[in-house]
Amino acid sequence: MDLRISRWCHGRTILAALATLALAVPAQAGPNSGKLSVTAGTDVTTAYFFRGILQERHGGIIQPYGELNLNLYSDPEAEGGVLPFTSFTLIGGLWTSIHTEKTLATTANGPSNWYEADAYGGFKFSLMNTIETKLLYIAYTYPNGAFNTVQELDLTFSLNDSAWMGKFALYPSVTIAGEIDNTAMGTDKGLYYEVGARPSFTIVESDTYPVSLAVPLTLGLGTDYFDLGEGDDDAWGYFRSGLILSVPLGFIPSDYGTWSVSGGAYLYTFGANLEEANGDDDPWVVGTWGVSMTY
Repeated sequence: MDLRISRWCHGRTILAALATLALAVPAQAGPNSGKLSVTAGTDVTTAYFFRGILQERHGGIIQPYGELNLNLYSDPEAEGGVLPFTSFTLIGGLWTSIHTEKTLATTANGPSNWYEADAYGGFKFSLMNTIETKLLYIAYTYPNGAFNTVQELDLTFSLNDSAWMGKFALYPSVTIAGEIDNTAMGTDKGLYYEVGARPSFTIVESDTYPVSLAVPLTLGLGTDYFDLGEGDDDAWGYFRSGLILSVPLGFIPSDYGTWSVSGGAYLYTFGANLEEANGDDDPWVVGTWGVSMTY
């Protein structure tokens, strides 16, 4: 397999890169009542995929990340109007991937283990405390010289359906991502489409250490995106399902933020092009563990 096919195995999408954090069960609210909030964490995984494309399957893979949110407007009681805004927030963050295998490193004196660093920024706003829209600019960079920087715009819509579905809420989301500079798996700039859901259930009731089981589901499709070259495009990318257990670290005082740990596994199945790009290994199980903090 041509290793250049892996170019779009840039770290998981940021929405995907923060997936473990999103699955974690929040502990009691901390003391931070200001406009600025911080999210940080680290994931460890047995294999590294981005949108279904295998990036690394050997050695140690650790993926630290951090994000700042600046809330410019918040009115949870907003009523009236056709589209009442309940919040508006600026977002900025960094997601990284560090590999013991020095994946595709080309720099002689650079950080050969530091494969990827994805910087992103944008905004999100909420309507009626139910629908959230997020627009992000993302620059996928490669400190070890594996690839040139790739730039992308992501637009995500997510729905909090818990008011109607209760404990059976699906939390569905839709993402459209477009390449705006540099491409991979083909010469044409492509579009990526993702449909996801994240139902979760509390399986151990506890005031301090409740245990949650989440079942994240992701369908990835594309136009000129999962392209092996010479016009060999495949709209079907991959499907991913998972089982993730998470629990808050209730012994950490809320003055230090809200902490949680999670762990579980994902099952990937691929379309024809991705199956070929991934060495004809289909399906694939990936184990993942993480710790995260919000303040």
